[in-house]
Amino acid sequence: MNIQDRINAFRQLGRQLRIFLKEEQNNPNLLHIIDNEQYANSWFTPFFVRHRLQSIAACLTEQQMQIWLKDYKNLPNHQPKTIGVIMAGNLPLVGFHDFLSVLMVGDRLVAKLSSQDKHLLPAIAQMLIAIEPRFEQQIVFTEGRIGHIDKVISTGGSNSAKYFAYYFKNIPSIIRSHCNSVALLDGTETEEDLDHLADDIFLYFGLGCRSVSKIFVPQNYNFEKLFKAMDKYKPQMAQHHKYLNNLEYQKTMHLINMIPFLDQGLLVVKECPDMASPIAVLHYEYYQNKEQTIKNIFSLGDKLQCAVGNNNVHQRLIPFGKAQYPALNDYANDIDTIAFLLKDE
Repeated sequence: MNIQDRINAFRQLGRQLRIFLKEEQNNPNLLHIIDNEQYANSWFTPFFVRHRLQSIAACLTEQQMQIWLKDYKNLPNHQPKTIGVIMAGNLPLVGFHDFLSVLMVGDRLVAKLSSQDKHLLPAIAQMLIAIEPRFEQQIVFTEGRIGHIDKVISTGGSNSAKYFAYYFKNIPSIIRSHCNSVALLDGTETEEDLDHLADDIFLYFGLGCRSVSKIFVPQNYNFEKLFKAMDKYKPQMAQHHKYLNNLEYQKTMHLINMIPFLDQGLLVVKECPDMASPIAVLHYEYYQNKEQTIKNIFSLGDKLQCAVGNNNVHQRLIPFGKAQYPALNDYANDIDTIAFLLKDE
């Protein structure tokens, strides 16, 4: 296959996913997995799995893939390699971008699936193979050892990152650890902005690196409008026992330890300097100087995945509501996966 063949196949995959999400009749196997994934991983509710498929399908267009790949001049001359990809399981299909990248450059994928997310990607792969059968020889899924590989990509927490860095020290690797996302507010946000910010905070129960775990707000900020916007997620959160257990635990521990917090109903909202926050907790921090706060945010380096806000304030701020809709060149941990795969050509 040449690069255009691969783009055509993924473009058709995107089209089929969009049709499926609209009609939900043309793929009984995928529909069954979506409806039952919550029994294998309670965080993977049908609402959030469908949202993830929607986010993926939105990127798989001819135009977006051509724009994504146009600057990789050595792509047509790439000599295929075998790439091991160790996938996380915190979000549905969290490893899809690595799956796409490895196959798009023409490499062979050996994917070690997380036990928390082992059904969705094989189902998507079967759809792709039905479109372009030549991909069948390039895709291997395993829950055991990955065997011989030329390069490796792994995603996980800080502890697993240290282990993988040591274990794969003798081969080229991308070793990703957890990072966080934040939002900057200045009090001028519209109701629509805050509605979208609620998506950035609550989608996937806040479990992803792109989920906003902390907000920066001006002194004397009024949280009332933001809290009202967050109520849109009551149907997803208030019926989810695991989330509610975390919420009740956090409220109880804060009360017992006399730690001040704001009770939004669905969230414990606490003033805290830390970027990372537990499930059902949102951190906030007051600021006095907006420009200095922006500088501080973007000095966080690989600890920061993305920052949300009004991008007329700063061009690097992602618009509200777009944190969970990354473009194809929005690489995890800001490490260019395609450049890594093509290196040493």
